[in-house]
Amino acid sequence: MATYLFTWNPARWDWTYLQDSIAEVKENGYCSERWSCGVTKKIRTDDRAFLMKLGEEPRGIVASGWIASDIYEDKHWNQDKEAKGKTALYVDLDWDTLLDPDIGIFPRAWLDSGIYAKMRWEPQASGIRILDDVAEQLEKDWAKFLNRSAIIKEMPLAEEIDTTKTYTEGVTRQVTVNVYERSAEARTICVNCYGPNCSICGFNFEKVYGEIGEGFIHVHHLKPLAEVGKGYELNPIRDLRPVCPNCHAMLHQRKPAYSIEELKAIIKRVV
Repeated sequence: MATYLFTWNPARWDWTYLQDSIAEVKENGYCSERWSCGVTKKIRTDDRAFLMKLGEEPRGIVASGWIASDIYEDKHWNQDKEAKGKTALYVDLDWDTLLDPDIGIFPRAWLDSGIYAKMRWEPQASGIRILDDVAEQLEKDWAKFLNRSAIIKEMPLAEEIDTTKTYTEGVTRQVTVNVYERSAEARTICVNCYGPNCSICGFNFEKVYGEIGEGFIHVHHLKPLAEVGKGYELNPIRDLRPVCPNCHAMLHQRKPAYSIEELKAIIKRVV
């Protein structure tokens, strides 16, 4: 997963429906926008994105999200005399966080020192790749600024993997694994909504393990993945819940899996 910097200057494009977009993120966990990506052609679906507000103060990072499409070409967004009749490159973006500049954003001044000095934070166009080590630090500082966990770390659960195995006597074992598609975007939206605590037992990895546990949590699909057909549109808030690995494993001790409520009741009886 690569991370890219997009830019927004209100003097060049007036986001007239910004408040509606902010409200949509609060209600649904994300909002979708088309955004110019400059001249870059390396951006891919599921890459990470941050949005830098330029121009007049306040300047700084105002949004984070995910690339929701490959690059495509369309009519140029700026139809003044210089750009009229021209085209531009775009990607579709799902913003999982969108801040109101009049209330508070991640200040541009915070990006002038330390590891951040390796990057140009006010490029002429969107689509600049953020160096991996810089992006990692930005995710941590962005999460602290928002008072929530950083990008969710998760390992697949065995019960949610369809595995076909073949063995040949005396030679290397071959294992072909078909893992169901998992969306980092969906996991992030889910945990942004419900928090990093287990929905069943309340366990929080950071509280117990400190920094190495920050943001670690599994995400459980309320609708069994085996029943999810091609093209199924996942709703991260409706269809997912954060759970610790222990509770996640216990949910799958039965087929079909136990519900969140059933496992809570089991714990209550035992305790």
